[in-house]
Amino acid sequence: MKIKPSLFLLLLSSSCMVSTLSRVYLTPDGGYKGIVVRIDKDVNQDHCHEIIKNIKSLFTAGSPILHSALSGRAYFSRVTIIVPPSWSEEKCNHSITTPTGNTPYKSTDILITPGTGLAGSIPYTVQSKQCGEQGEKIIFTEHFFTAWNTTSTRWGQPAKLLVKEWAKYRYGVFDEFGFSGDRFYPNYFKSGGSIYPTGTTNAMLTGSWIYKNGSSLCDPTADQCYFRPEGPNKQITCSLNYVPFLATVTGWCDKDHAKSEIGPGKHNVLCQGRSVPDVIFAHSDFKTRTQRSVRLSQELVPVFDIVRQPLPKYVLLIETSRAMSGVWKWVRKATQNLIKYELPDNTEVAIVTFSSEAVVTHNLTPLTSERVRARLADTIPDSHNRLSRTDDRCVICAVKVAMDQVLRNREAGGHLIILTHGDKRTLSEDDEEILSEYDKYYNVRVSSVLLPMPGEAPLSYYNTIATHSGGRSRSLDLSASKMETLAALIDSLVEIIGVDTPDPSDLPVTVHHQAITRSQSWSSEGQFFIDRMLGRDTVFGIFVEDDEDHQIKSVKFTDEEGSVFGPYTKMSSILDGINLKTINFPLGEKTPFDEGVVSGSSWRYHISWYKDTAQIQSIARVRSRQRDSSPANNLEIISWTNYDSSSLSISPSSSPLTIYTQVTMGGRGVVEARVSLSLQILHSNGTRSLLTEGFPLQMTDDGFGDVDLVSGDGIYSRHLTIYPSPGRYIFTITVTDNNNTAYTNTKGGAMDNHPQDLSVTVCCG
Repeated sequence: MKIKPSLFLLLLSSSCMVSTLSRVYLTPDGGYKGIVVRIDKDVNQDHCHEIIKNIKSLFTAGSPILHSALSGRAYFSRVTIIVPPSWSEEKCNHSITTPTGNTPYKSTDILITPGTGLAGSIPYTVQSKQCGEQGEKIIFTEHFFTAWNTTSTRWGQPAKLLVKEWAKYRYGVFDEFGFSGDRFYPNYFKSGGSIYPTGTTNAMLTGSWIYKNGSSLCDPTADQCYFRPEGPNKQITCSLNYVPFLATVTGWCDKDHAKSEIGPGKHNVLCQGRSVPDVIFAHSDFKTRTQRSVRLSQELVPVFDIVRQPLPKYVLLIETSRAMSGVWKWVRKATQNLIKYELPDNTEVAIVTFSSEAVVTHNLTPLTSERVRARLADTIPDSHNRLSRTDDRCVICAVKVAMDQVLRNREAGGHLIILTHGDKRTLSEDDEEILSEYDKYYNVRVSSVLLPMPGEAPLSYYNTIATHSGGRSRSLDLSASKMETLAALIDSLVEIIGVDTPDPSDLPVTVHHQAITRSQSWSSEGQFFIDRMLGRDTVFGIFVEDDEDHQIKSVKFTDEEGSVFGPYTKMSSILDGINLKTINFPLGEKTPFDEGVVSGSSWRYHISWYKDTAQIQSIARVRSRQRDSSPANNLEIISWTNYDSSSLSISPSSSPLTIYTQVTMGGRGVVEARVSLSLQILHSNGTRSLLTEGFPLQMTDDGFGDVDLVSGDGIYSRHLTIYPSPGRYIFTITVTDNNNTAYTNTKGGAMDNHPQDLSVTVCCG
């Protein structure tokens, strides 16, 4: 049998947000540090004091429980609580500081959300990967902390729930019970002619089968039933992942203590019969750790840091070497567009230019007015004649200047955006180590827009540092047309600042992008669709090579009912600085796309030109913002893979690459959407290839276990089983409503069917 050589892949996720890696680590004395608890911006600030107080209680009580359950191997040592930028010390009745040094604040291990979420008020862990692999995050609701007594009465000791969910999140274990009506993890099994509840315990659990309304004598083989533990059940000492609400339960059942038959619980099925302790102690945290002596209880109390989510501080690091002269015009226009039009008001921005050395062109300045924006944008060299006369491009010089002269003592929120050729000449291995140390210690984001020369591939490290720091890296194809280059630069920079945007609904969405192609007449036509969620600040524009001699004669639009708008013959000069011509609508006339009655409709446009389109290099583009910016209508798409690193080697013995995409609206999973995955490969010689055979791949949310774990949670999954060649793998995720069949459960999902007096959760398989 021939063994195929391993392939080196560099992963790049496009057209979606990417989760930031956790910074949790285990210290030599067994303490977990780097834990980040983030409070969502939509949580009611009036509950701040109560929420923070009970978060502290949760971890303080949970630390000795975790320590005991792990036989002294670990405990909670340090927790960072991140509050929204607008929250005040007065409301919270706590001192709130700005994160400094290596205080983590970009990642999220535990998220406090408004509303009920997927599983009602009980916490749950978002898990997409297989047995033994870390989850995405733990979700607690605001109500869990504000109704503390009710939480304890309903679900048992809250600290035990934390330890249960921590085990699922950190070690990749699962719930040790089944679910009513679930085809893969049923909540009952038969043995010797009797029916037993699915669940891991050390002895027989006493109780009865009940209906949803709480009445008894339910038959789980015929109806939707739930097993309700009854009586003291003092004989039960495990497992936390099944019955944490029982006072006598203090840990997990290993294979020597679990009763002989436990049924097809989720953990038992997905981990192929391995016990929870077996999976936990195989985790890398414990490979070199053995049981420790019992620590004093006061030594197990964690330290809490309460910090405010810092607002972003952008430092643009722009290469000004001679090699940039061919593309400088478009680099300048794209960065000026970012400063003038894209960044929110009061955002702090600085500019550093570099070639053989670096210089601060403009220090950090808040964008308080159009005048300030224009002045800052004008500091970018206005001509390629002002660039360096050498090809030297010292990226690390620019990074050092940014850190030492711009961000010194105010690193929190720092986001370095590097615009460079991005080839091997820009960073040495020593430079990479220095940049990684900046990321590790100061928690700055590092993003990049790479402009490799034709025939060259960008340095893979730029994607690596972007992944680890929570930034983005985008590589552009300079062999494309000038207008494609300009549009790609603009889109890349907008996407990069999107990682810092507290409200994604404020970001513009590109709904149409079409190059002008040759036609039989001096005209061009196209079609675009305004989704029903969009329709605010919609802009139809045309990128042209010459903003003065643009050659546009007129533009008219036709809606799906045949109504004609236009032709419009006057073009606006507002966006001439980025070569984008927009329509100057007559005074008093509204933009037709932003009328409420036309949301979710199709439009056709017709452009008439003064010259043959064969001589024109232009792009028609339509951007729009979300119509309703309320939290309930916030559509979010997040993508990640089963590998923590963006650089990996795939071999026959390694796990296949798995891509996950979570689609949520208002924090709830979107079900029955159509999620497609496209793949483009950037080869080592700089060429690109778009895979067409078998693509796009359809991602699934079916809960079959391989590859998708939970059906209906809004996480869509897909294995990638073909790897044509080494290179930079660029994935594009496309999400549609699947011909209007996609939906979200607006009432709380399976928890709406939860019997009131049942402490075992009923969701989710």
